[in-house]
Amino acid sequence: MAASEIDEEMANLRDVQEQLQRVRNDLQLVMSQMTENEMVQQELLLLDSSTNVYKMVGPVLIKNSLEDAKETVAKRLEFITSEKKRLEDKANELEKRGISISQKVQQMQATLQQVTAAAVQEVAKQAAAAN
Repeated sequence: MAASEIDEEMANLRDVQEQLQRVRNDLQLVMSQMTENEMVQQELLLLDSSTNVYKMVGPVLIKNSLEDAKETVAKRLEFITSEKKRLEDKANELEKRGISISQKVQQMQATLQQVTAAAVQEVAKQAAAAN
């Protein structure tokens, strides 16, 4: 067991932690989008069918039916919910991988310390025997 193996696993752990941070940032963005779309959905539920609804297409507002707007928001929420689930699953998988790598590194370090201690004792015995 070499220190280079431990360094390699530490690099793997850092990589997993960076990936996890990116996934958490993406999840936070998706959560804010979900909240925003849920608020829009609640606002649309307050409207009656005679209300004019507009959607922005580029820099232009285009008249839209209330039912079409509700359907669009519902589909968007469905997509956002599935994306949230995917990101949560990925975060959980990365957390488990990180824990596994961390435990492996700790075990490797403990083994390296035991080997080093045994080598120091052997050197001490040899030095004592030479005297």
